[in-house]
Amino acid sequence: MSSSDSPRLPPSDKASDKASDLSRREGSPGAEDQSGPPLTDENPFALAPRRDVALALGHLPVGPAPLMELAASLASAPARAFVHVDSDGQVRSPARYKALQAVSYAAAGSVVAGVTGIYGALLGPPGILVGLGLGAYLAWHVRRGRRLQEAVTLLAHDRIDEAEQALNEVRFSFRCPRPLRAMAEQNLGAIASRRKDYEAALEHQRTALVLYARLRRKNPMRQLAEYAEEVTLVNLGRTGEARQRFDARTAEGLPLGDYLRLQHWIAELYIHMAEGSHRIDADELHARARIGLQISGAAALLGLLAWAEHEAGDVEFAWHLLREALDRRRQLHLREGLPLLAAWMDANAEAAGVDLAALAELEAADEVG
Repeated sequence: MSSSDSPRLPPSDKASDKASDLSRREGSPGAEDQSGPPLTDENPFALAPRRDVALALGHLPVGPAPLMELAASLASAPARAFVHVDSDGQVRSPARYKALQAVSYAAAGSVVAGVTGIYGALLGPPGILVGLGLGAYLAWHVRRGRRLQEAVTLLAHDRIDEAEQALNEVRFSFRCPRPLRAMAEQNLGAIASRRKDYEAALEHQRTALVLYARLRRKNPMRQLAEYAEEVTLVNLGRTGEARQRFDARTAEGLPLGDYLRLQHWIAELYIHMAEGSHRIDADELHARARIGLQISGAAALLGLLAWAEHEAGDVEFAWHLLREALDRRRQLHLREGLPLLAAWMDANAEAAGVDLAALAELEAADEVG
C-alpha cells in the first residue's frame, strides 16, 4: 500500500495484556483502567496480539467482502492482499499471526474461566455472574473490533460512505479504547484524502497522532500516521512544514521494518518532489529501485524513484521505472493520495513509451469490475 492509501494500518496492545488488565481490575478495585482493543481473529488492523498488526496493501474487489488474505511477504503481496507486521513494521508470516491469535484467545479464555471459577467458589451463583459479566465485556470489545475491521473492508471496497458511518460508530462508542479511536481517526483521514478534502484529512490524522502519543507501547501505526500527515501537508501546499516534521522525526532514527521503510521512502521522495529537487545519491536511488521492483504493490515508490532518477539525469532508467509504476498503479488511488506524483506520471507517460489512453481504459475497467 502506498502512502496514498495509508491510514489504514492500526496495531494493538498485547491481547494478553488486555486479559490481565481485566483480571487485575476484578482482583484489585481501583486499578487503572487500561482498556485495550478487543480480542478477535479477523480484525486485520487492531487485534493481533503483542502489538502486531495486519496492514492492508490495496483494495478488495467490489462485491461481497472476501476473507482476509495474508501475503507471505511484502514482495509477494498483491494489491488486494494484507500483510502482517510486527511492532518494528517488519512483515512477518501469516503463520505467526495465527499463532499469536491462538495465544490471545487462550489467554482470554483462561482469564474468564479462572475468574468464573474463583468467584463462583467464593460467592456461589453471584460469583458465577461476575465471570459471565467479564465474558460479556470481552465479547463487547470483540464486536467493536469487528466493526472496525468491517469499516476498513468497506473502505477497501470504495464504499466510502458506509465505511465512514462504521468508523464513526467505533470512535463515538462508549469508552472506546484509545488504540481503536486512533485507528478510526486514521481511517477517517484516509477517507477524507480519498475525497481530496486534505484539511479534514489532516485534522483526523493529527487527532490520531494525539491518541497514539498517549499509548506507552511502540506502535507502527503511529509512524504510518506521521508519514500520512507529511504527505497531506504537501498536498495542502505546506511543504516547508512537511519538511520540518519529516526531518525532526527522522532524527529519531530510520524505521527498522521493511513496510515502514517503504512508507518512509515514499514520504521523503514526495517532499523532495514538492521541493523540486533532491540530494539522494545514485547508489541509494538504485538500491531503493531494486527493492521497489520486487514489490508488486510499489507503484508510488517506483513513480517517485522515476522522478528522482530523471532529476539526476538517468532518463533511460527513469522511464523504465515509470513504465513499471504505471503498470502497477491500477486499483490504487494515487491521483487522490499523491496528486503531484500522479500528475508527473501522466505528463511523462508518453515519453516513457506508455499509451496513457489505453492505460486509462484498463483503469476504468478495474473501477467497474
